[in-house]
Amino acid sequence: MSHGNLLTQKARYRSRCTGIGHQQSLHHLQASPRQDPVPAPGRDQARLEAAVFERLGGTIDYCAHPAGVARLHPDTGHLTVELDPQLGPDHSLPEHALQALLPTRYTGPDQDGEGEPGGISGMRVLNIDEHGLHLQLASTEARVTLAGPSAKTWRNLLAAHWTGYRSGLLVPLWDTSELTPFEADYLAKDHTWWDECDEFAWVASGLLRRIAVFHTVTTPYCVRYWRHGLGWQFELLYQHGVPVNHDELIAHLIHERWGMGLKASRDHCACKPCDCDGGAERNCWYTLDAGEGDLGAIGIHFRRNAVGRDLTRAYGRLVAAGADPDWLARALPAHHRLPVAQHTDRSPTT
Repeated sequence: MSHGNLLTQKARYRSRCTGIGHQQSLHHLQASPRQDPVPAPGRDQARLEAAVFERLGGTIDYCAHPAGVARLHPDTGHLTVELDPQLGPDHSLPEHALQALLPTRYTGPDQDGEGEPGGISGMRVLNIDEHGLHLQLASTEARVTLAGPSAKTWRNLLAAHWTGYRSGLLVPLWDTSELTPFEADYLAKDHTWWDECDEFAWVASGLLRRIAVFHTVTTPYCVRYWRHGLGWQFELLYQHGVPVNHDELIAHLIHERWGMGLKASRDHCACKPCDCDGGAERNCWYTLDAGEGDLGAIGIHFRRNAVGRDLTRAYGRLVAAGADPDWLARALPAHHRLPVAQHTDRSPTT
């Protein structure tokens, strides 16, 4: 294989995993030819990214992209996450990110004692500039930048976030360089669990660094994920007639050279090349793991709706969230052909 072909393959893999255009990916790899298309982070960096992956939330609402991540720029010691502006049709995703990520302490009446911090213990705001909101894990060099909004918008959102908490019963904890005693005590209460989470943080970090494959390689209209022990569960929903192509998606996640170091097993697959079952709902389940059994395993449920399933509301929510029309034409082709007026109902649906 020639170097040019290898570089092209690496650029294609990086583009599909991150959502960055092929040419931009190619230029990046030409400048760093020895770097993997999706480089692996260090331990602290993986810890931070795993927490971001979990707290962005994969089960809340329809976004234009999986987890609300439009694009990623991964390097070994840093990750830039370009957020979608909307969380569903009605909410700001950057505002949600601040609420979900930045740590707070509740100071009101609490029957359960000290309780636990809101947000991510140890998450700190480093600064805001034209590149975005820079976050750091306390006492480490691990950094994540949230991009999308302008620097002015981030400052306004952060100021409103601070004022809102200070005027209530929540004390912001994201403005100190070290862990507060409250955070340290909370983490020390169950250090064995946190140590195990740290050990398998590379799984969630690897998924975040490749989150775009759920949008570029395959076309479910909805992607949900949630923590399952030390691992993760995904549910991908497809309109009837849309190719599920789970083999290609899994191949990117377990790529022998640039993947996550996982192996895939097929638990159940109901794919059929015809509608001989009357167009019934079909389900396929796969498990990806690193040979540790259930520890850190990724379960993926591919669910294709039955023929005739009305997804008008889902389509309307995706349109309102800013989903790309070309992608909508592939993910929800039957509904994409309907008049816009038929997609105004914003109530949730699966």
